[in-house]
Amino acid sequence: MSDLIIDLHAHTRSSDGSDTPTELVEAAHQAGLHTVAITDHDTTSGWAEATEAARNFGIQLVPGIELSTQIIDHSNGFEPHSIHLLGYLLDPNHPALVEEMAKIRSHRDNRLQMMVDKIAADYDIDWLEVRATIPPGATPGRPHIAEVLIAKGIVSDTTEAFQHILAAHGPYHVPHYAPKLDRALGIIREAGGVPVLAHPLSRGGNPATDVSGSLEDVISRYEKWMSLGLMGVELHHRENDPELTETLAVVAEKLGLIVTGSSDYHGTKKPNYLGENQTTLVNLERILEAATGSEVIST
Repeated sequence: MSDLIIDLHAHTRSSDGSDTPTELVEAAHQAGLHTVAITDHDTTSGWAEATEAARNFGIQLVPGIELSTQIIDHSNGFEPHSIHLLGYLLDPNHPALVEEMAKIRSHRDNRLQMMVDKIAADYDIDWLEVRATIPPGATPGRPHIAEVLIAKGIVSDTTEAFQHILAAHGPYHVPHYAPKLDRALGIIREAGGVPVLAHPLSRGGNPATDVSGSLEDVISRYEKWMSLGLMGVELHHRENDPELTETLAVVAEKLGLIVTGSSDYHGTKKPNYLGENQTTLVNLERILEAATGSEVIST
């Protein structure tokens, strides 16, 4: 670990964080970060404001995105599994990326309204008040429903909302469209970006990212995704199962994957704090060297 604090996963109000892009950069500056990445869900709409703020506050900014993707588990009734994919320094105007982001956000909006309609059968909540919490151009998500639930005293905080009313397998849940992981990897690489699996061991992982079985099996699993464009894993993240992280670290070293550490900061929406997990300077430099889609904003 270098002395520089490098945090490559943070959200703003352009998706489901509480801070504006300017407030995120200011918070990173106040926390003593050298480098922060803006990685909003399925949108790059916060980049321009964050870039201006980074220059004003003298902090290095890595423009990025957290793209919603999925795999289909053929061994379990074709169950879809959600996988988030971080993409760094890609071209925000790449046609395939622009098309995919628009499609994801459109489906998210419709899905969110359907969820609210289901929740409204049991709780005092309606779509208009949820819609009012979503800033123009922001990616709609369950945290926007949580914001209204908290304001009305239905739940105490975001954690409670996601454990109960907004649980992924709960009675009110509605899935949303997401591209297959292999397609998303291809799009990010075509756009000149560096794709990194976000918190791949969250809740133990899924059939694409877990580390169960022999080491050879796990290596083979990750080699498949590398052949499709994967370049790194977010190894250090509070949601990753710590008992499994050691195995993934071995796999990453053997395969030469970029290893990152990040906070997944959402401002007041989550307890995660900037810099709680960090990326080494060596791994940041590997990202910068590999990316061709856009440039880091340097101090």
